[in-house]
Amino acid sequence: MRMKHYTIVFLSSFLLLMLVHINLHAQSSIPEGTEKIIIEGKEYYLHKVRKSEGLFRISVSYGVSQKEILEVNPEAASGLLLGQIIKVPVIKGRNSTEEQLNKEKYIYHTVETGQTAFYIAKRYHVDLQDVYDNNPGSEEKLLLGAIIKVPKKEVRPTDYKISDDGYYVHKVEPKETVFGIAKRYRIEISDILESNEGLESGILATGSYIRIPVEVINNREKRAKEELDGTEDALYIYHKIKEGETLFSIAEAFNAKPVEVQDANSSVNANDLEVGYLVRIPKSSIKKPKQKDLFETAELKNHKIKRREQLVDVADKYDVPADIIEKANAAANIDLRKWEKGMIIKVPNKRWVEEYYESKLDVDLGDVAVDPKTLIPFEKIECDVYDYSLTKPSIKVALLLPFNVEATKALNYKKELVDGQEIEIANAKRRLSMRSKVFVEFYQGALLALEELKKEGVNVDLFVYDTAPDSLKVKEILRKPEMEYADLIIGPAYSSNLKIVSEFSKQFDIPMVYPLSTINNQMDKNPLLFQANPTDSLMFDVMVKRVIESSKGNRLVMIRTENKDNKFEQRLSQMIRDKVYWESFKNGEVPDFVEYYFKQDDLASLERMFDRNKENTVVIPSMEESQVSRIVTTVKGAKLKAKANVTLWGFPDWTRFNTINPETVHILNGRIFSYYAVNYSNEINDERIRAYRQWFKTEPIAISPLFQAASIQANMSRYSLWGHDITYFFITALRDYGTDFPHCIHHHRPHTIQSELKFSRVSNWGGFYNHGFFVLKFSPDFEFEIEEVQ
Repeated sequence: MRMKHYTIVFLSSFLLLMLVHINLHAQSSIPEGTEKIIIEGKEYYLHKVRKSEGLFRISVSYGVSQKEILEVNPEAASGLLLGQIIKVPVIKGRNSTEEQLNKEKYIYHTVETGQTAFYIAKRYHVDLQDVYDNNPGSEEKLLLGAIIKVPKKEVRPTDYKISDDGYYVHKVEPKETVFGIAKRYRIEISDILESNEGLESGILATGSYIRIPVEVINNREKRAKEELDGTEDALYIYHKIKEGETLFSIAEAFNAKPVEVQDANSSVNANDLEVGYLVRIPKSSIKKPKQKDLFETAELKNHKIKRREQLVDVADKYDVPADIIEKANAAANIDLRKWEKGMIIKVPNKRWVEEYYESKLDVDLGDVAVDPKTLIPFEKIECDVYDYSLTKPSIKVALLLPFNVEATKALNYKKELVDGQEIEIANAKRRLSMRSKVFVEFYQGALLALEELKKEGVNVDLFVYDTAPDSLKVKEILRKPEMEYADLIIGPAYSSNLKIVSEFSKQFDIPMVYPLSTINNQMDKNPLLFQANPTDSLMFDVMVKRVIESSKGNRLVMIRTENKDNKFEQRLSQMIRDKVYWESFKNGEVPDFVEYYFKQDDLASLERMFDRNKENTVVIPSMEESQVSRIVTTVKGAKLKAKANVTLWGFPDWTRFNTINPETVHILNGRIFSYYAVNYSNEINDERIRAYRQWFKTEPIAISPLFQAASIQANMSRYSLWGHDITYFFITALRDYGTDFPHCIHHHRPHTIQSELKFSRVSNWGGFYNHGFFVLKFSPDFEFEIEEVQ
């Protein structure tokens, strides 16, 4: 039968998500490595039928009857197929024991955003090589959602206090707050925020991880041991006397009343305190902080009073109590009795106000038990209070790209001897070095964005630097005095310079955009770093989910290429397989899923893959042009011959394949993911593109033109629209949110021409990655539509 050319798959490693266990020590006859699954509360072995294996042999191997196997696998009554997966009931005391269940060899870890093999090894206290050895391909970047086998050791992972480069990693539990976590570790809220800048956006998600600085804890513990005996009760704090101290100096150190401290230690000779002994400080004697001292550390914003605006209106706008606003202005010597339109007053930051009340609670309540529900929760930075129009400051932007001016200059000038002197003569026709083309196009797009911003009343100072030829030039640029005062850095272009610029960005607290490369080793090190160019490995999880959702009720046919050694294809197909079975089993359904290994000129087998009575969703998990173009052409032939309804799904690189016929994609009702697309019918796009044509006499196109070779030698501008979108997006973010814009970036949706820019943090302490993309729809009636993926 020619059916041997495809395989129907009913098992994938995703089942590990459903309480799969590997039991290597069950009865000796149970095949080694047999997996287990729990479905609707019942536990089963999952057995893959081997050559010449029948029900009798399987029943003997697992210690169950043939009847018990058939009850859960009624389809097996008509015979078993090679490779078929059947369920075998786990019966305690017969083919499973509690002791055996406790002898599992592995822990299964699901990869989350930004995690690496190194992180997983450290979390579970195993060697990195152990992770590599048990998970082929894990040396490369891990796919989001992939399942990693971690060899068990005696030490189980914990939810917190896992050392990671000088930090404990704390897993956030339900209803936990930043205030509560800080109290738990006996550190300040500010210590946590400094180590997890993502928390300043106000998002403390259950199950996420935050870093707790070990050094801060150690320093505080050391300081506590030096200053205190460590004991206290409901009435007193006990202090260990140090050399040179007096009762008065001790009272002053604790902000306590000296007379009451002296009364509490009446048996002590105040003129001869013995070093190392304890004295008592009555808690009731500790004075509350002065109001002005509290406001000296306040984070204050300027507010310009509007016509008919009252104090209560300001309080409502900023969600800050009116009495706190009054106290803040009194501390700043601003008399609110002179209230009038145009007057500038001070408004405390809401987050600071909450910390202010919490500090008051600490002083007022002492050891009184406090119900966490009564505490004010940690809140996000306000994203609707910055008003650029009040002062219209000039936004300073540094653009760092390798324009390679010298290479272009060498193309356009030649040296000649004139009257015995060597001079440079310009060529009649100007040319641009291929090494400069991409970056000049990006710069042209940035200029287009600045023209639009000028019309919108935004003041921008753009500093442009040529970073060619090497890292020494980059370091020289960063030493320029104006760089320290930049509001935004766009660049560098190459990963070789990324670490240098990233460290500068962190040192001077300047957000930076990494605009072109996807090679990024600083994402988990710089919370102000924006990875603008989308990274496939972070996006495939969302794309696969979209394919699976669209295939509900359809037959899903995954066509593999002949290149079985392609690790990328293996990982992507595994992800598809995992999600198919996860979605099906959790809904109690059997997936209509076919995995077919493509063979050249095997049209008949492919034709039989399609169900003529329902829709067929076809997905090809490959980015190899030669393989994809052959498969797509064959799928078209099989679809027409079988008269089947087919929808073809493809991945971002496909739009660059000029060997794919666009007509074929339309016939197959193509759905192709893309990070770049231009809607020419949009009025704003049309206006800005016409302006670009007029300025630079060149046609701007998307970075990935539809089924065209994306060569930099093409007489079109591929990177100008990207330069426009990056520049316009981030400068409008500074305009709308000020310097706090990284914490408000999830709200920011300005108009862009070819890119759906959406940013999320890779972790609470890491930078941002772009997860915006489109679905390009090619309908059989030759209509074309761009869908923004929400």
